[in-house]
Amino acid sequence: MLSFSALFRLASGEGSGPSPSFTRAHFLLAFLAIGDKGMIGRQALAKEAGIGEGPVRTILKKLIESGYIETIASGCRLTRLGSDVHSQLRRKLSPTVLLEGASLTIGSVQAAARVRGGGRKLGNGIEQRDAAILVGASGATTYAIRGGKFTIPGSSSNCEKDFPSPAWKVLRREIPLHDGDAVVLCGAESDQKAGVGVLSAALTLL
Repeated sequence: MLSFSALFRLASGEGSGPSPSFTRAHFLLAFLAIGDKGMIGRQALAKEAGIGEGPVRTILKKLIESGYIETIASGCRLTRLGSDVHSQLRRKLSPTVLLEGASLTIGSVQAAARVRGGGRKLGNGIEQRDAAILVGASGATTYAIRGGKFTIPGSSSNCEKDFPSPAWKVLRREIPLHDGDAVVLCGAESDQKAGVGVLSAALTLL
């Protein structure tokens, strides 16, 4: 787990001088995108992470210098170290699922991801909502999986019953869920902002 922790420190910019022009969530979103795609170019990565090519160059430089990725003519890819860390992170955090037409939280585009074991750390959800809004999302709601049900601590013990929506079936189909997990649902005005909002909120539960 040392390499996993080191990646988080790198993403937080510890000891890196002036504040970078991207957040920890943008940094980790870029890293995850490289691993998920297998190979990706700089322009495509900038679009995926929702930031400019300048910040992406900075992120890639940090990842290369730390041994997580390597670049070749066709783009960048993970090293063996990067692949190991990517697998660690993906065991904790599912890929993001876009929910078309959902209205379970604020925002025209809604996306969700599961944090394994995150339900045990979830309080009232305000920390996750604030983390999502901080990176440009419109809002976020976080559910704890308890007794096989989506719950909101202190509010609803069965969200599927209390807030009917086709989105619940999509979440169950696309994301493996277990008791004790958390599911972060984030709304925004674009796919990119919803994705980085989900990750920013999820990081508070890792």
